[in-house]
Amino acid sequence: MGMVAARRPESWRAEIRADFRRPRRPRDWARLAAWAVAAYGLVAPVIRMTVGYDTVGFPVTLVAALVAIVWIAPRAHELRTWISYAAAIFFFTQLRDAADETSIQASTGYVLDWELWMFGGVTPSAWLQDRIGGGEANLGVLAYISTIVHWSWFIFPHAVVFGTFFVARRLFSRMACIMAASFYFAVVLYYLVPTIPPWLAVEQGATTGISRIVEDVGATLLGQSLSDKMFELVASPNPRAAMPSLHFAAAFAVVIMGVLLRSPRLLVGALTYCLALAFALIYLGEHYFADILAGGASGLTAVFLAETALGNGPGARVLGRIRARAAAARGVTLPSLRQPPLPDRATRPARREMR
Repeated sequence: MGMVAARRPESWRAEIRADFRRPRRPRDWARLAAWAVAAYGLVAPVIRMTVGYDTVGFPVTLVAALVAIVWIAPRAHELRTWISYAAAIFFFTQLRDAADETSIQASTGYVLDWELWMFGGVTPSAWLQDRIGGGEANLGVLAYISTIVHWSWFIFPHAVVFGTFFVARRLFSRMACIMAASFYFAVVLYYLVPTIPPWLAVEQGATTGISRIVEDVGATLLGQSLSDKMFELVASPNPRAAMPSLHFAAAFAVVIMGVLLRSPRLLVGALTYCLALAFALIYLGEHYFADILAGGASGLTAVFLAETALGNGPGARVLGRIRARAAAARGVTLPSLRQPPLPDRATRPARREMR
């Protein structure tokens, strides 16, 4: 009897060509519309920078485009995850840039008042800079180390996703989804609660005793011209995106993954980086202590939402129980997703001897 050849998976080129054939079903028309939405979303940032864009319509457009890209991205190999993650990060940078254009007034008073009350009338940033030094161009070794730790974060989340692809590929899509969720949960709060960071609060006269150490270190290490260009590229688009600390949120999300995966090496490495990053962000005057706490909560929430959407973790189990109870109330029995247990050795059929 001849062997039946296994069906080879469709290439990504074939998947794209199939979307642009003559549509015959409603799904074909929907995918063509998704391509149009995705294309418009990629052009929307240019429209915003040239002629302007409605502050509500812009995030709606980009989120719709991201959903469309996730749907139409080719499923061959891990290409869909790569394209979706790249689009998510690109749209995030645009959303963070536009988050300070809403009518919501940026504030620092609620965080500053809490910190002064919590820590006896002084902010942790001012206390650390006064005890350790580093402010007012009095740079020490710790200022350089903390700045490098801070700068490393701009590579860290993407390095985690890339590293997962090469080291633990079965977790690649899961980690990319969790990291993207961390970014987007934070950007929602940037829109709802625009908050001024400590160094900017000093410039506006709301507090004292805090210097932006990273500017002095950057000028020393990179030269004033290159340092100014880097800060304009990274921080100038929206300096009010401080609550929560996305730096800590993304790093803490990896800590949580270390717990969920029961990986001691991942947990210890991520936790060590988290603690170093939290210290650096507060000492350098980039974030309040409250921003760090909110970042941890944001990372935890992002992991919970992403794991629930992917069918993993406690969130998925809670949704499963809710669905089961609703089905039971209607008299419907849902199929179990658990694999049936293996039979005991005594009850297994005897294996036939090979002759």
